[in-house]
Order: sequence, then C-alpha cells, then structure tokens
Amino acid sequence: MPSRAETRVSIETALRAVSLGILAWMLWLSLDHEKKQSVVAANTAGLSSALRNWTKSGIAPDNISVRLDSVPPARQRDWLAALRAAGSKVEWKGSIPALALGADAIASPTGGYNIRVSAPSGTSVVIGDDIGPIDTVKARAGGAHVTVRSASGIITATSSGTVARAALPDTLTVRRVLVFGDANWESKFAIAALEEDGWKVDAQAHVAPDVSVTQGSVGPFDTSRYAAVIALDQSAAPYAGRILKYAESGGGVVIAAPAAAIEGFSGLRAGGVGKIETAFSIETEPGAVTLKSLSVMPVTGMKSDAVPLDHRGNLVTAAARRHVAGRIIQLGYLDTWRWRMSGGESSVADHRKFWSSAVAGVAYTPTVLLEPKATVDDAPLARLVGTLGFPSPATTALPTRERGTVSLWWLFAILSLSLVAEWISRRTRGAR
Repeated sequence: MPSRAETRVSIETALRAVSLGILAWMLWLSLDHEKKQSVVAANTAGLSSALRNWTKSGIAPDNISVRLDSVPPARQRDWLAALRAAGSKVEWKGSIPALALGADAIASPTGGYNIRVSAPSGTSVVIGDDIGPIDTVKARAGGAHVTVRSASGIITATSSGTVARAALPDTLTVRRVLVFGDANWESKFAIAALEEDGWKVDAQAHVAPDVSVTQGSVGPFDTSRYAAVIALDQSAAPYAGRILKYAESGGGVVIAAPAAAIEGFSGLRAGGVGKIETAFSIETEPGAVTLKSLSVMPVTGMKSDAVPLDHRGNLVTAAARRHVAGRIIQLGYLDTWRWRMSGGESSVADHRKFWSSAVAGVAYTPTVLLEPKATVDDAPLARLVGTLGFPSPATTALPTRERGTVSLWWLFAILSLSLVAEWISRRTRGAR
C-alpha cells in the first residue's frame, strides 16, 4: 500500500500532466488548427442592422456574404471595407444596374443644366433634386440626356433602387458675343436670335467697301470681354488673324458656311468646305422651311481631331474641334434666316435655339465657385467595385459558431488551479 507521501507525489504528477496538457491544447488553438469558421450573410434590406450586430460581437466574422439588389449607401460600403480590414473575407453578389450621373451648367444667359445619365438601355431613370422629381427618362444607347432650367441642391438619378448623386456645378460667367457679317438678313436674324436668348451682342456689319456699321462697342478680341466670336461670311476675312489668336487663348469661335472658305480660318475649321448642296424638298415641296430643307456647304475632309455634330445623309453639316485652348464649331447651313421667316409655328424659337446652342457649345465661360462642393456618389456601382471588388459567388451561409468547444477563459482557470494546487502540495510536504 503506497504511503501518503507517494500518494501526494502521484497527485502532483497528475496535476503537472493536466497543466502541460492544457498548455499544449492552448498552443494548438493559438495555431488556428481545426478552428470553426464563422460565416454570416445579409441582404440589402437587413444590411444596416447586420453590420451593427457583427461589429458589436467583438470578433469580426471570418466570412461575410452580402446579396445586393441595389448599391448600399456609402456609409455601409465603408463599414464593410472596415470589417474586411479587420480580418473578415467580404464577398457580395447581385445584379445591379451600372448607373452614373453628371451635371454641367449651360453656357447661356438663361442658365440651366445639362444632366447626363449612363444606364442600361431600356431602363427608366427618375431625375430629381432636393425638392423632388424633375423628369423620368428611358435610357437609350446606354444613357439619356435632360436639360433643365433650374434645380436645387443635389441632383439625383434613381433606377432599380440604386441612386446616383451629383452636386450642381459652379455658376458660369457669361460674357458678350462678337459677330462679323454683311448687312443682310442672315446677320440681322442671327443677332436677333442671340439677343432674344439673353446674349449681349457686339456686331460689325459690312455695308460697302471700307464702310461698316458697328453695334455696341467692338473691343479687343480677348476672353476677358468676349465669350465667343461668330464669323458669318467673308466680311470676317480682315480679322482672321486676330480671331485665330483669340481661339488660341481659349475663346470660342463659330464659323458659318460662307466664312469657312476664308483662307485665314484653315487652321481653325473642322474640315474643308464642300460644294453647295440644295435639299431636294426645297425645290419640289411647298410649305414650311425647316433646318433640313436649307441648302448646305458640307464639312469635308474632316481633321483627325474633329467631331461631327450633325448629318444630312452622308453629309456632315456641323462639326467641332479644339484649337489649342479654344473650341470651334463649323456650320454648313446657308441662309438660316429663311428658316425663321418661312418656317412653321415654332420656327422662331427653333432658330433662336439653334444659334444660342451653337454659341453655348464653344463659349468661354469661367466658373465662379459659390460654396464648397458637397460629397456626392455619382457612380455608385463603380464606387462599390472600387471599395469591395467585383461581385463573386456568395459563400453559403452557415450558423455562426464559436471558435472552440471550451472557452479559453475556462482553460486558463483550470491551468491556474492545477499549477497552484501542485505548488501548495509540494511546499506543504517540504519539496521544492
């Protein structure tokens, strides 16, 4: 029969074995062997509450799978990115429309904004601002365009639950327009159209050799004075060199068909000048004159950096290009005054819009920053991909499991008790 001393030695040996076993077990767990993976999932509707719960748990889930039917707000996207940085593997899945939004101020005295939306063809997009909906458009050929006279706050575009936001652009400084042309109907009504739309016009009308009539005060050709210069015909030839320098400094130039043949404009224009083409309908069909029934001198041999703006069949009737810092539009239409005088009920408004849009397309209009820009989300899907990566097949959601069958705190407590018990037993029997 073993003595009491031998029994205590056996107990101490057992306690030491327990301590060593627990230490080995804790080391094994620290090396992450056979750790149970925690996998969680959420959808768009429950993502906000799920993010709070995952964060409050104290330990980030190993795998997060999110099924989305629309792009979540920026705050939730950043939250998911933070969980990924904390060690979670984040995956998302869903078919979300690629929506993007842009807004530009119109370079016109009447103001307004050009709103452009990129969206899958055939989808409906609701355009709005801080006050409410403005218009509903259907995307065609990958996008849509809306012109609005006024808006307030942030512009929004909503499609299939996804919302893109864009801040209103800065206010533009709209300066005067300078027109060169003969004293004829074309000059008279081109100037009238611009003035009716709010442009302040200086003009020089050629009456006879060495005789001109000036409207306003024709000042230096400088962007500090003029937003654009319009050359209507050959009367602009003496000023071609100055107009060229004006364009190089950033000014806008509109070159009408009769003026495009001026040799001094060869470096400015978008292409060559073709022979006069008379529309068949103007000779055989009586009635209202339209833009399409006017004769044209088409833009031919377009330069490599020129962009066609309008066509009539295979003919380019308007084209644009950049020259150094300035923008140039070359028009091919002849006698646009006929459209205004002999057109239909809307011909006056259409003629006005034609000339005002041409000037707005090239005008030099410096911006005035009124206030700091608001934070926007103009391309939600692109920002989602930029934050979390491309969509991938979601991990099958499993119930959240603990990382071990026994709490590490319990293991530490048992280890401490075994070590203390062994130490007390050895000290009471006089052993070291």
